[in-house]
Amino acid sequence: MRKAEQALIEQLEARFREVTRLLYDTTVPARVLDEELMPMIADGVTFTDPWQKGGGKETYRKGAAGFHCMFRFDFDIFQLNIQLEPDGKSGRAMVDGVMNLKQFAWLYTYPLRTILVFDFTLQRGEDGGEALPLIHAHEEMWSFADMIANVPGVTTLYNGFRNTFSKGFLVASAVCGRLKQAT
Repeated sequence: MRKAEQALIEQLEARFREVTRLLYDTTVPARVLDEELMPMIADGVTFTDPWQKGGGKETYRKGAAGFHCMFRFDFDIFQLNIQLEPDGKSGRAMVDGVMNLKQFAWLYTYPLRTILVFDFTLQRGEDGGEALPLIHAHEEMWSFADMIANVPGVTTLYNGFRNTFSKGFLVASAVCGRLKQAT
């Protein structure tokens, strides 16, 4: 990898760490989201998670501000990766970590393993300086199974169900295998 490309990737990694902090640290006020995040959001941006899908910059802005208003959470980044397209004008950022829902932090902080994917193009200032990502798509991926497994009091029941289901599946697989051999 060339030095210039490596420097750009490092710059984008720092930028997407900041994007993740802005979006997933709900102590960040809506005013700061408007000032620091929204210039990096494309007019036709799409947002997708397991519960919802939406599009448009204004809808995205309202959703982010509403999320910060209604919920309390932050995000621990485990790994972050930037991949640029061969033309160097667009790419994808993937962020792997845990969203810590702190709605009832006095009782329980709810950890939810989450993968974030941002598709972006690069925009450069008129001075040709720092390349800023313009985010066209933001996808949030998390598992309903993980969500269920982390609910206090449900964990034991859910894990019991998973173990029983696994054993039942293996029995069914063995029966199916025997039936296929017999025919």
